[in-house]
Amino acid sequence: MKKSFIKLITIICLACLLMMSVSCGPIGESRIDKIGIHSKALDKVMKVEIYVPAGYSPKKEFPVLYLFHGYTETEKNIRERGFYRVADILIDQGRIEPVIIVAPQIDNSYGLNSAETSSMMGNDPELALYAGMYEDYLINELIKYIDSEYGTIEDKSGRFIGGISMGGHTTLRLGFTHSDLFSRVGGHMPALWTDNFRESDAGFKVWLYPNEEVRGKRDPIYIAGYEDLSDISVYIDCGRDDSWGFYDGCDVLFNVLSEKGVDVQYYLKDGGHTHEYIEKNAEEYLLFYAGAGN
Repeated sequence: MKKSFIKLITIICLACLLMMSVSCGPIGESRIDKIGIHSKALDKVMKVEIYVPAGYSPKKEFPVLYLFHGYTETEKNIRERGFYRVADILIDQGRIEPVIIVAPQIDNSYGLNSAETSSMMGNDPELALYAGMYEDYLINELIKYIDSEYGTIEDKSGRFIGGISMGGHTTLRLGFTHSDLFSRVGGHMPALWTDNFRESDAGFKVWLYPNEEVRGKRDPIYIAGYEDLSDISVYIDCGRDDSWGFYDGCDVLFNVLSEKGVDVQYYLKDGGHTHEYIEKNAEEYLLFYAGAGN
């Protein structure tokens, strides 16, 4: 009898271990999937980290937040800034809906379709600008992959986009030009240049805005003036001590959106253009995107 009982317990324990080994994380807890997607548009493998909330089931439909990193950073930056930890807490408290967070590698590209062929424009991988068909990858390939592999809400009501610094510029531009795909758009200390380029950034300005015609298609401030944004919500914030002066661009964009009657929030907060600023405000960002009752 005793041996039979011990054998039964052993079988149960082995079964539990097997169940845990085939899942990406313990049952009932969130997990982070780290994957690579081969992009045809870029002709290379792009890394992606995906936060999958506790209680996820592929049989259910979850909202998705696409969250983009800043210049010189990678998809890991979103995790390192504490977004997944904060999401765990807010979901557990019932303050946000369980949401899938997708953090893709976008290189130092501003998410632009800047060249037919992918290339790194410089010798330092961390600082170099990256050319390629990044918008095509993000809009046509990444979203399709996530919707096919995860249980998602496959329309704009359950799809949000946000980003930090360079990623903020990227998400505001993509959110405005593809407003049929996203319902909530956020730029956090977004790299919104007015005419405040420093002399040392002259070469960068030529790459991003080589002329007024191109700028009109790339600058979120310009785009906000002519796109129909009546069916999205926008969140912009910046530190009052931002070392790049991006609060100027945020202020201009806010005024453009407000005059058009767009649902927009703008917050000028304490802090600079730093990791600490983002970490301090991560909770507010997630409440905007996935707040319960939104």
